[in-house]
Amino acid sequence: MYLVIVRDRNAEQQLKSWARGANVQVTIETNRMKIYEERTLSHFQMNWSGDWNSVVIWDCWNKRHIHAD
Repeated sequence: MYLVIVRDRNAEQQLKSWARGANVQVTIETNRMKIYEERTLSHFQMNWSGDWNSVVIWDCWNKRHIHAD
């Protein structure tokens, strides 16, 4: 599982909009989105149009941050 945290005033709205457009299975709670598979994470990394400076991705299985370069 991956946890995406967006630090923005409209984070929940941005995440919900992305999830609807991407047609993926995720759970969104305020500014946090839980991603359950690597394919969806890859899709997020390729298609997120928001500010990457406000995004933090945590890999729950490997207990590490994933940096988007």
